[in-house]
Amino acid sequence: MILWVAFAIAAAAVIAAVARPMLATRVSSVDPQQADLAIYRDQLAEIDADLDRGLINPLEAESARVELARRLLKTTDASRQTGKASENDQDAATPSGPITPTQIAYATAAVIPLLTLAIYLNVGSPNLPGMPLSARMQTDPGKASVEQLIAKVEAQLRETPQDGRGWDAIAPVYLRIRRFKDAANAFSQAIRLEGETPKRLRGFAEATVMANNGIVAEPAKKAYARILSLQPGDSESRFWLALADEQEGKITAAGAAYRSLLAQAPDDAPWKRIVESRLKAMEGDSGDASNKVSQPQTEKQLSQPKLPGPTQQDIAAAQKLSKADQKAFINSMVDRLAGKLKDDPQDFEGWLRLVRAYTVLGRKEDASKALATARKNVDNDTTKQARLDALANELGLGT
Repeated sequence: MILWVAFAIAAAAVIAAVARPMLATRVSSVDPQQADLAIYRDQLAEIDADLDRGLINPLEAESARVELARRLLKTTDASRQTGKASENDQDAATPSGPITPTQIAYATAAVIPLLTLAIYLNVGSPNLPGMPLSARMQTDPGKASVEQLIAKVEAQLRETPQDGRGWDAIAPVYLRIRRFKDAANAFSQAIRLEGETPKRLRGFAEATVMANNGIVAEPAKKAYARILSLQPGDSESRFWLALADEQEGKITAAGAAYRSLLAQAPDDAPWKRIVESRLKAMEGDSGDASNKVSQPQTEKQLSQPKLPGPTQQDIAAAQKLSKADQKAFINSMVDRLAGKLKDDPQDFEGWLRLVRAYTVLGRKEDASKALATARKNVDNDTTKQARLDALANELGLGT
């Protein structure tokens, strides 16, 4: 409260100091009578000079002096009358004269800060104490926002980085808000300090895969392998390890893993259709891959698959997974297809699938680039150019 009063006084002083020079009355320091006498002396000097040079005779000089004296007396009398009238007017106006600009300026300087202070005292909270960050961090968790809770835990972890429970608490939050690198680090710290559990390992693996745009890198593979050692037969871990083999070009191992997973899958498993479609794309079989489990493929068939990429069945089946798993799965397939097409740019059907997949994922710019590349590869084939035009028109990519 005292601080605000001090601010008001300081503001009034500043306004007064700034306004005073601009409104101060300028008073002339020159006396009119003295000015007239100075002119009279100069003119007398000029008359004497003309007489000495012979320009006028003594009679003319005396006549000029008399005329100057007459005009001086007349001017002096008029000045005296004007001065008396001004003094009388000033004396008469002093008791009840109008407010001067200076008085208005000083009144404004005092009223504005005081009025502001009065409004604040009426509608504000002058007695409410300040709340620094440390105090805000102590607010009721039930009323705090997610950002405040995260900031609170992060501040605590900076002070006590060996707090395994803190890392364990914030790791799934990071994952939920899509801070994947932070989530992977938090899960890693929780595992180091609190020990391995399937839940922590799964969170670390998922965060690592998402941070790598759907690629099942070595740290994620190790985490999934560790989950299998703790929970033998875990379907999710087996799927991601099979996908890792497929991404690395280990087609035989990936195919065997997919078939084994299908053989043991419950009928209502939400991921079953995804595995079927992946196996179908790898084997180049137009039939139902789940009926081929007992029919192993030759090494030649598995080593020369069609270019893999997400089919419409892949994308439809992925809708049953979590959003994180959907993104990781579909993006990994699309990126792998794009990589294969760089090695074999003449695969026309592969380009059609890639353009369509990019469009389904909302990656219109990538779809347009892939379409342009496909056009260059079939520049002299009018039939394929027509198919590309039809696809572009269907997907709204232009012609």
